[in-house]
Amino acid sequence: MAYCLISKNENETKNIAQAIATFFSSGDIILLEGDLGVGKTHFVQGFAQGVASNDTVTSPTFSIANFYRSQNIGVLHIDMYRIEKEEEFNDIGLADYYTQNIVLVEWGTKFPGYFEEYFLVSISNHTNSKTDRTISFSFQGEKYSSLFNQIIQNLPKHKKC
Repeated sequence: MAYCLISKNENETKNIAQAIATFFSSGDIILLEGDLGVGKTHFVQGFAQGVASNDTVTSPTFSIANFYRSQNIGVLHIDMYRIEKEEEFNDIGLADYYTQNIVLVEWGTKFPGYFEEYFLVSISNHTNSKTDRTISFSFQGEKYSSLFNQIIQNLPKHKKC
């Protein structure tokens, strides 16, 4: 099952992420899928705002992972773009922090089967527009079934795909 909507610009993408952030809790895994420059980090920026983090959100392409704090919950932002092998990713040891944070993983579908259950956010360019984005939500695993339904019922009004 998937749900798709259209974001007109970076701010709308951030607002969508901010709106869904409160539905997640520590231990939840959100995979972010999309080409370079499509807005995955903008999505995380909005998400961090949604959990009331005042930390500056930047792409962890070179650092591999960034942690963002709020009063209530932590956010672990991972970028797997530069990771070449699943074993390399395992060796970094980030899995130790999954239960303590909401985990957002850019390029998280790079190693199929690594994450057994997850909420998936796919972002792509919409038609020929330079700013419009198609944002699709789906999930893998029973854990995210009811969460998915709650989110799509409570999303702010946006143009559906």
